Formats: sequence, structure tokens, C-alpha cells
Amino acid sequence: MKVKILNHPLINLYMTMLRSKNTQSTKFRYLARKISSLMAFEIFEDLKVLPKTIETPLEKYNGVTLSDPKPCVISILRAGLIMIEGITDIFDVVSIGHIGMYRDEKTLKPINYIKKLPSDLNNRQCYLCDPMLATGGSAVSAIKTLKDHFASDIKLICLLASDPGIKKVQDNFPDVEIICAQKDDKLNEDGFILPGLGDAGDRIFET
Repeated sequence: MKVKILNHPLINLYMTMLRSKNTQSTKFRYLARKISSLMAFEIFEDLKVLPKTIETPLEKYNGVTLSDPKPCVISILRAGLIMIEGITDIFDVVSIGHIGMYRDEKTLKPINYIKKLPSDLNNRQCYLCDPMLATGGSAVSAIKTLKDHFASDIKLICLLASDPGIKKVQDNFPDVEIICAQKDDKLNEDGFILPGLGDAGDRIFET
């Protein structure tokens, strides 16, 4: 099963604060960004590098350099923006893409409104960022968009995932690895994760 739930004590501490209804928007943004930064170490665990020999002040050293093309971090707008900020605080030698979509409140299905992606996705490691994997509809739609642009190495990065959302992504794209800070079991009738943290986008942007 290609799902990694980080469950790290420091991340769990910040996630508890993030989930609280008493956490105001400014603090929520800080926490979401901080958690994304902490996740970066796990996200880039298999970053593609090549051998590189350099000179230290004393002698030669056999190190590594980044493979070409550099990886691509893609935000599902709006809420994915904060994750990209946190991830690039740690590692900024990346291309950045955006997929804009919103959820129809009646059908709960995603509707695309913008798509800006780097070239040559077929040769890049692609890290798709969405704070919440709830019903899985947005993630599946975004992954399909990436695959339509020939992306073949995709990881889905979330702060919080639900069992139904994970199942939907796995059923549609079993090759895509999901990395999340935490996981909840269920959704309510409106498609929100329970116990969850509410609407991440609204809490980030205070809308």
C-alpha cells in the first residue's frame, strides 16, 4: 500500500494546534507552513541525485548534485499554496505548477478553472500538494491532469487525509504514493473530514 502517514510527535503537536477551532487564521497559516516544512524531509526522501566530486579546502570529496530536470511541486489552488511555501522554505530548487479547482457544493465534484504546469513532466518527480484529502475528487482530477501532461512519477502530499479519500486515489491511481501528516477515518454528509479541521482554504485565507 503506497500510503505513508508520518505520525511524528512534533508534527502531531502542530497538527493538534492546527485542528483547534480556536486557532486564528494567522496562526493557522504559520502552522500549516511549518508542518509542510517538516514533511519536506520525508517528501524528498527519494530525491533523484547524481554523483558529483568537489574540492573541499583540504581534498576531493565525492558528493551529489541534483538530477536534471529538477523536481516539480504543484499546488492545488487555493489551499495548496501554503504547503508550497513551507516545502520551498526547506528546498527551493524546484519548478512550481498550479492547478486551480473548486468543489461544486451540490455535486461535490471538482471544477477546473486554471492550469499552469512546467514542461517535460514525464521526466520530473512531481509532488502534488493539497492540505486535505477528503472525498478524493480534487486529487483524482488533479492527478489525471498531470498524467494528461505525461507525468509518471507523482506523489500526493497532504496535511490530513481520510480513509475514503485515500481509497479513491488508490482505486484510480495505484501507482501514486500518498504522504500525509495525519489520517482520519471518515467524512460527514457534506464531504468534510471528521474530526478534521474544517475548510483549510477558508481558515488559511480567512474567507
